[in-house]
Amino acid sequence: MPSILLLSRPRPQSERFAELARAELPPHDTLIAPLSEVVALAVDADAFAGARGLILTSANAVPMLPPMPGLPAWCVGAATARAARKAGFAARDCGGDATALIDTLQSLRPAGPLVHAHGIHLARDVVGALREAGLTARGVAVYEARLLDWPHSVIEVLASRRRIIAPLFSPRAADGFLRNLGPLRPPGLALVAISPACAERLPADLRLLTTVAVTPDAAGMLRGISEALSQPVPLA
Repeated sequence: MPSILLLSRPRPQSERFAELARAELPPHDTLIAPLSEVVALAVDADAFAGARGLILTSANAVPMLPPMPGLPAWCVGAATARAARKAGFAARDCGGDATALIDTLQSLRPAGPLVHAHGIHLARDVVGALREAGLTARGVAVYEARLLDWPHSVIEVLASRRRIIAPLFSPRAADGFLRNLGPLRPPGLALVAISPACAERLPADLRLLTTVAVTPDAAGMLRGISEALSQPVPLA
């Protein structure tokens, strides 16, 4: 039977990634089982007053922003830059992860204030790093990624003997995956983590089943998934 690609990002992102995977990867089945949903937060428009640039570490923030056409948007990666550009911002892709984003801003030193529009849960203190480097920056939470529980039907699929490839796109996604997986250890499970920090959130037994993407973006994740799809299901 075909392997299963288990996508656990919020449904819109999972559906977009599923399209990429169908176009780029060997034949497989897809199971979309979100571990979170993105909810907009009430934000005072004054939070963006005087901003001379935005910092975006997730495309999830873009729909929550007020109209600011032409404002520079320093984006963590290509997908976020595409979303920002579509919304009318002058977007720049800063390399694929928070470290590259911070390095770019510290090197180019754009005029501030810069406003980091982010979710409630931060993987990296971008504003703190920029302030330490002498840049003027502040942050505002514009969305929350609320955790969801998987229905029993997803657990039943995980308990099967099929090859299951589960990409994890953030450390928090790894936390949610573990919370739902519990003690279950599917014999055909393989994980693809977007970064070492993501993989480090997994226990030792699951890290043995994990490939870390060569680049922290969709292309790197697709490559890791392709490698996992090529491996046979281990014997129990």
